Amino acid sequence: MRRLLPLLVLLAGCEWVANPMNFTREEVPRFKAQADHPAPVVNPTSLKVMAWNVKYGACRIDFWFDFWGDRVQMSSTEVTDCLTKVAALIREYDPDILMTEEIEVDSKRSAYIDMVSFLLENTNLRYAAYMSTWDSRYVPSEGVGRMNLGNAIFSRYPITKAESIRQVDRTDQDVVTGTFYIKRVIGRAEVDVGNGRTIAAYVVHTEAYDQDGTKQKHIQQIHDVLRAETLPWVIGGDFNELPPVCDERAAAGAPEACDGKLRLSSFLDERESSKGTEFEQPPYTPSVMKPFYEDFEPFIPLARYGVGEANQRPYFTHSMLGPDAVNDQGVPGFWNRTLDYLFIRKGETWTDTDVIQEPGRLGVQSNALRLSDHAPVAGTWRLP
Repeated sequence: MRRLLPLLVLLAGCEWVANPMNFTREEVPRFKAQADHPAPVVNPTSLKVMAWNVKYGACRIDFWFDFWGDRVQMSSTEVTDCLTKVAALIREYDPDILMTEEIEVDSKRSAYIDMVSFLLENTNLRYAAYMSTWDSRYVPSEGVGRMNLGNAIFSRYPITKAESIRQVDRTDQDVVTGTFYIKRVIGRAEVDVGNGRTIAAYVVHTEAYDQDGTKQKHIQQIHDVLRAETLPWVIGGDFNELPPVCDERAAAGAPEACDGKLRLSSFLDERESSKGTEFEQPPYTPSVMKPFYEDFEPFIPLARYGVGEANQRPYFTHSMLGPDAVNDQGVPGFWNRTLDYLFIRKGETWTDTDVIQEPGRLGVQSNALRLSDHAPVAGTWRLP
């Protein structure tokens, strides 16, 4: 309690130590690259879209909360080296719209490097908007310190408006933890693609470790926001949820999987030591993603995703372990579940869609498995 007193005094003062983000919907800053990037296609008929959780520029450095490592901070050299490789992959695919999650602009963990500016200056994307989700002057846990993490939308075309739409907070944390915890938002940007046309781009990153149904509320709110959108729209991000199919591999170890509750007996990158901690993954509830497949157009339809690990493996997007690490059973890390998605309005068209798991996918030669714990998801959206 003695260590908490200074924090409580700060919280009671005039200035916040952890930004409470007391808004429902508010505009956020927009940025333009200083570099002279190539001009975009005039009046495009389609847009290449990518969404990628970039793991705060850590590549495959294992942190303490993953239970595979003990790192808390990185050096500027480590972050810059990682971001240089991340930017190289982005340039290879060369999207018109990029949504990123877990990107930082002023965090001790990532040596205070502005990752939004870095990607603007080192890719062909000219414009960006940043939506902060975790803005704390000091996070006391594990010496994390200053934290400013969030999501961002990058565009080859001008962003004319950008905003954050607040999502509900968890209710299963004590007051101090909740004060310094992530505040999830839906990021929205309006993009002028020329000829009087404006499209909306969304980026999301839902809750991961809640035990009170917060993630399910986030996913439902995202669905409701998209249903109300009047502009042509595309959404990308880390939903922290599985597709609404019954994985035979998982069902064999967890019969409740077919009833919409999927536990982690089959995901071999989950470490035994995480069980019973605040970072133990709660059961997945893939049924909450069903309305997205019914009401919108997914970049990978369920018929293509298939049933069983052999069919689904090419579309997995997440693994906590990289290729140079092995799990408790001695198996090297590789993508083992799908958590990341792209959607557009029902009746519109995707072409050339894939998960960039490894070199050779969608013409990309970079190895995404070494660059983040999430793979980029990408495709071409034919504009309505």
